Amino acid sequence: MDRVLQLMLIAAAILFAIYIIAMVNRRKLQLKYTLTWLLVSVIFILISIFPKLVFTFSRILHIVEPVNALYFIIISFLLIIVFTLTRAVSNYSTKVKDLTQELGILKNYLENQESHK
Repeated sequence: MDRVLQLMLIAAAILFAIYIIAMVNRRKLQLKYTLTWLLVSVIFILISIFPKLVFTFSRILHIVEPVNALYFIIISFLLIIVFTLTRAVSNYSTKVKDLTQELGILKNYLENQESHK
């Protein structure tokens, strides 16, 4: 790998990690979602510093081209991120439904109280 490209990848991954940490500090990103992004950042830093890791990984999995191993790594991380976000959306959807039902019950109770006066 070209040294200039390697340095650019390392700098980009480090800047990304710093950005994620800054988002947590400004309360724009919750800590529980940060771990996945920081893991991605660390993996990219390691791959940038040690490009032979991709070759080793491709040999272990019997993947002929190292570029395909890199695609596999990236797609795996994307799937993890999508699953994490899907789980969060599912939890929030359940909470919204529960809150809507509670609000309906309270509204009905208040209407009944006002009609009995």
